[in-house]
Amino acid sequence: MNRNLLIILMTIFTFNSCQSQTKDKAEMEKTESDEFSSESGNFIIDFPIEPTLRVIDNQIGTDKYKIYNYQAVAGQQMIYMAEYIDFPEYVMESWDKDQAYDQILKTTEAKYGGVFKLTKKESTEQHNLEGIYYEFSLNPDANVPRGVKGGIKGKIFFVGNRSYQLTYLGEEQELIEPFLNSFRLIK
Repeated sequence: MNRNLLIILMTIFTFNSCQSQTKDKAEMEKTESDEFSSESGNFIIDFPIEPTLRVIDNQIGTDKYKIYNYQAVAGQQMIYMAEYIDFPEYVMESWDKDQAYDQILKTTEAKYGGVFKLTKKESTEQHNLEGIYYEFSLNPDANVPRGVKGGIKGKIFFVGNRSYQLTYLGEEQELIEPFLNSFRLIK
């Protein structure tokens, strides 16, 4: 348990302090069907507008890895994200899938300072991928910043030691489900 807590804390602190911008083959390209594809991430997803890429340097112990975070901000309360991480092999070997999902959800909750609280977690399957669907709602016990509305909806999938996390943050709207349900691997 202490090791998991240490990994969460290291991920959060590194996430906040070691961000870098990059332009390489990790950038997304628009497809003929007006979706967006990531060659390095090996996926296609239907962002409502063109996303930007942040590549975040992270580290667990002495192992360094990158977080590839694609974001499309469609309005003040509408943020769409697709993120993938290639975790070091030993991390994935030390967790079963439920522990890995829980770890990502705890990190998500911590990233937003407890303003959101996990209210739904269930199995999901799409395009031959098994994962989880989750929802966070505003935490009534938290000091919610003025103007923050809505919640978080997302999905997490694992393929080997790679995690894919799809997230929508904001007020309820009709583009959320098509965005989340469009995610699929290229090959």
